[in-house]
Amino acid sequence: MNILISYYSRTGTTRKAAMDIKEVLNKKDIEVKTEEIIDKKNRDGNTGYVIAGKDALMKKKTEIKDISYHPENFDMLIVGTPVWAGKVTPAIRTYLENYKDEISQTAFFCTHGGGGESKTFNDMQEIAGEPKEVLSLRDKDVEERKHLEDISNFLERIL
Repeated sequence: MNILISYYSRTGTTRKAAMDIKEVLNKKDIEVKTEEIIDKKNRDGNTGYVIAGKDALMKKKTEIKDISYHPENFDMLIVGTPVWAGKVTPAIRTYLENYKDEISQTAFFCTHGGGGESKTFNDMQEIAGEPKEVLSLRDKDVEERKHLEDISNFLERIL
């Protein structure tokens, strides 16, 4: 089995979770590639944060940088996003919209400060179809490294 982990991360929390997922998969001798989805729109600082939440709430797409790995070349696509205003980020919305026809099987994960994951997963599912599994991670748990068992359980359910 070969797996692609595609994710967007504004602050680095979702990136940490994606790298932890990759590390667990590597220990299982599973071929894994990672793809950070880069939003070309500046979302830095307080102003960027506010605009990001508004764009997510309005279900806007954005311009993303070209990708290195296409989902069609993988058995499974694991997609990660932070929760913004209870929605998927514009970068992941754009990625899923652009490549939905290449996706054979998915699993989703999200990071959040304390909720909104069910609406975010619903957004993702509307675009890319029903995932095999979902994983919700609190930002605090990722920062404090309390999420590793949740990742292992998530991966056991999708492998």
